[in-house]
Amino acid sequence: MTAQERMIRMYDRALASSDYRQFYDDSGFYNFGYWDARATSQREASEALVDALVDRIPDKGGRILDVACGPGATTKRLMRTYAPAMITGINVSEAQLAEARRRAPGCTFRRMDATRLDFPAAQFDAVICVEAAFHFDTRDTFLAEALRVLKPGGSLVLSDMLFRGFMRPLGEFGQVPPANFAADIASFRARFAAAGFEAIDVQDATRACLGGFRRHLARWPASEHRRGRMSLGKSIGASFISRIIAGYFGVVCKSYLLASARKPAGQRH
Repeated sequence: MTAQERMIRMYDRALASSDYRQFYDDSGFYNFGYWDARATSQREASEALVDALVDRIPDKGGRILDVACGPGATTKRLMRTYAPAMITGINVSEAQLAEARRRAPGCTFRRMDATRLDFPAAQFDAVICVEAAFHFDTRDTFLAEALRVLKPGGSLVLSDMLFRGFMRPLGEFGQVPPANFAADIASFRARFAAAGFEAIDVQDATRACLGGFRRHLARWPASEHRRGRMSLGKSIGASFISRIIAGYFGVVCKSYLLASARKPAGQRH
């Protein structure tokens, strides 16, 4: 089984679990979210994350590509800004794409690897990728492909993570290819420049995204019990597991980033 096949199986299983669906209010999201003052649930924080990325797109007209769209929650959120006919989502899991088609009707969905985009050059006005580029083999290849399929002046927006160096020897078993490790935010930003992007802006959102997610996850089981949505016994066990998961992400993740960049207006390919 390849690294990508293992990753697909891992996410497909997680997305099918009842605990996942309860945590995300059966929304189809699967990201850390953006915990601004308005977010009170994981679903609201996940919606806020997509909104924060869309806000980074100066011109919101034309076609947008949702890379690693998962079960379609991001795609559905994009329909608040873009007409469905203008939205294309891609993913490597057919099971997730089937759910995305139900969740975001009218949008186009295709099974496709983010590092081998089967689109003509200059096809999209914007590309969005939520919390997935660190998985791609490699992120640099994806950046080159995103630049190619963007129209001149088009925007790339994404949320991404940097992982601590001790994770690097795990390679494909850690679901982060070694080539995707960056020493710091400056090194991460430099990869966009090397790919040919300009107007590169990278925001350290570790506190608002990773930190907010960890705090919410640790408190969530007790909150669900108080709301009558989880038994006391289950909430005790879930609290133990949630704190372990929250602690794990705090150990392995160094930075959570929101990034945007633009294809030069004079670049045709």
